[in-house]
Amino acid sequence: MKRPNLVVVHRTEITSACIPLSEKLADHHAILQGYLDTHVTRNHSKRTIDSEQQFLKGWFEGFMVQDDQHPDGERSLMIWEAMTPVLGRQRIIEFSKGLITSEFKPRTVNTYLGKLRRLFQYVLDNPYIPGNEVQLIITKYGRIEQPVKEYDYPVHILDPEDEGFVLTGKQLTQFYDFIRKEYISHNPKKLTASRDYTMIVLAGESGLRANEILNLDALKPHRDIFYEHNCIQTRHGKGVKGSGKRIRKTIFTPLAQATLHVYEEQIRPNFPNAKSNPALFLSESGERISYQAMWRSLHVIVCEARKAGLELPHSLAWHSLRKSFATNFMEQNPDKIWVLMDMMGHRNPSTLHCYVKHSRSYYDRVIDSIVKNLGSSGTFMVVTKF
Repeated sequence: MKRPNLVVVHRTEITSACIPLSEKLADHHAILQGYLDTHVTRNHSKRTIDSEQQFLKGWFEGFMVQDDQHPDGERSLMIWEAMTPVLGRQRIIEFSKGLITSEFKPRTVNTYLGKLRRLFQYVLDNPYIPGNEVQLIITKYGRIEQPVKEYDYPVHILDPEDEGFVLTGKQLTQFYDFIRKEYISHNPKKLTASRDYTMIVLAGESGLRANEILNLDALKPHRDIFYEHNCIQTRHGKGVKGSGKRIRKTIFTPLAQATLHVYEEQIRPNFPNAKSNPALFLSESGERISYQAMWRSLHVIVCEARKAGLELPHSLAWHSLRKSFATNFMEQNPDKIWVLMDMMGHRNPSTLHCYVKHSRSYYDRVIDSIVKNLGSSGTFMVVTKF
């Protein structure tokens, strides 16, 4: 379903009429690029940078202002105009209201407003136009201020989808079996279907993020698969702010080993550049698979699984399989929470809590076991007085 246009278009007069349009555009892009460059210095992933750039570009292009210098008589908003006192604030309020009215999740609204707030804060902290001759924004274009306030963020409420289940135990096995027995056999592109199956099994059995899976290497000098040690490593683990990528190891289960062994022996060699490109998972053109391709593949498989009658979480994505791994591990190893934190790359137990989603049947089973143990202990406390 096509999403509605969320941006309220304002057509306002431009006060800096003496400055050529080409110069304004150059200043806008220079300031924006300066902000995007900070993502590089902070070791953010290419996917994060691309997502940030795409959102900000689309946001500014969504607001049109009158400008007689433009051939069409109007153009997209500039950064300093978005930060103009009063008018800039009004745009943010209307944008936020548009998101809420269109029933975007509070988490999504917070994400979008956060992207804008960080950009505007960067401009306030670095209030100049990059270039050979540094100029202050306020001198050239007038006063600016932070238009995104803390009052704009919606209070977080738990979305019904967040309360859903994750695939564990037999349900996860059924999902694997559907892909292996049904999806691959009926898919004319068996190589890519088998590759996608291998990635899904690896995600559910290792807890690796999608970005970590696509960056795994099969060839030396940086091979990340260690059958002999029953472990897999990622050299692209998510780090803390400014720390860069972290090396992290996780378990290599028998199912993951058997699946990956078949893939490396029978499937991967048939992809272009299999002997020269070190990437474990290759595209049909012989390049390292992209996150977009991974997302599309899983989306198609999930749709087919639903048609086949499988009961799946409302929103099953790559991160859902990471939750499956965490939940399965905790149910099998309830006393090893610190080990799970290390394998997941978490530094805080509260973060891990969001990934472990026990089913109702699990709680009932554990409670029944505790009750039986209490009854069989033969120890009773006699209470004589309250």
